[in-house]
Amino acid sequence: MNATETPYVPYVMRPETYIVPVLFAFIFIVGVLGNGTLIIVFLTVRQMRNVPNTYIFSLALADLLVIVTTVPLTSTVYTVDSWPWGSLLCTMSEFFKDVSIGVSVFTLTALSGDRYFAIVDPLRKFHAHGGKRATRMTIAIALSIWLLAIICGLPALIGTYIKVVVVNSNKSFSLCYPFPEEWGWEYAKLMVLLRFLVYYAIPLVIIGVFYILIARHLMYAANVPGEMQGAVRQ
Repeated sequence: MNATETPYVPYVMRPETYIVPVLFAFIFIVGVLGNGTLIIVFLTVRQMRNVPNTYIFSLALADLLVIVTTVPLTSTVYTVDSWPWGSLLCTMSEFFKDVSIGVSVFTLTALSGDRYFAIVDPLRKFHAHGGKRATRMTIAIALSIWLLAIICGLPALIGTYIKVVVVNSNKSFSLCYPFPEEWGWEYAKLMVLLRFLVYYAIPLVIIGVFYILIARHLMYAANVPGEMQGAVRQ
């Protein structure tokens, strides 16, 4: 269909115009209260500052970042026709969203590795929770995760712009778009593929491998006492 034949439904007649903002407002309130409380508790209660909670603290920061900077802006997309916040907030919204996704995914991956070593080899000083070396290493990993997430978000920071879309001869609207047209469709397809691999497929495989190894170790450990008893009887 060409531009003059594309049907258009006014936003006042769309159900999502009224449903989505309510859902986003609920997400915003719960997200700010939940993540904000977790961050305050982590910073004020010294006993909470261990290796797993450090990763969870990083997750809470990433969630709070996207909730505060992206959720309120994105909700307006469902209530008005065009992006109303200007090019700067358009760019920052896409960038913060990618950073938050990266921090969340990479942190969950690191947390699965920490669980593996804590269960399979708990005597290693490297993973002794509360130790100074473990604390320094955990902070270094968390900062590296944020740095990697920022690097992964740079394409959105550089390429995002406000795109004008022509619906038909009487209607057009503007949207926040992360793939510049002058970079071609191949760039858009490549970025979608890379995001799928970096934010989903590769972390999923790594997390799956760690938890399979954990399950294998626990199954083997559960069978050890019975085997030892049999050996003693013999």
